[in-house]
Amino acid sequence: MIELTIPQATPSLNPMLGQFWANRVKQRRQWQWLVRAARLEAKVFLSAPLPRAKVIITRHGRRVLDQDNLYGGTKMLTDSLVREGLLADDSPDHIELTVQQQVTKSPRTVVRIEAL
Repeated sequence: MIELTIPQATPSLNPMLGQFWANRVKQRRQWQWLVRAARLEAKVFLSAPLPRAKVIITRHGRRVLDQDNLYGGTKMLTDSLVREGLLADDSPDHIELTVQQQVTKSPRTVVRIEAL
């Protein structure tokens, strides 16, 4: 099992939808760097991406999001997991995605990846 801790909570989908495209690109790059840093900190080096995986994302944030904003806000994170070579693809054929949330004072995101 791979566990990554990212020191930032995934965003809500609503603010992302209203962003100017350049800001969205900047945020996508930021998430890729956050995933890369978490991967290196956890010393995760795969020779090939996992073809099928169970992915559990736990968002630790200051407030509760509704389900569509919670799942939609993980798009940049799952895309970054693919770009960083952890997952072969983020389609339903390749991952079983579960997103959870907890209210905390210290925002972060914990990603658990298990090969299927």
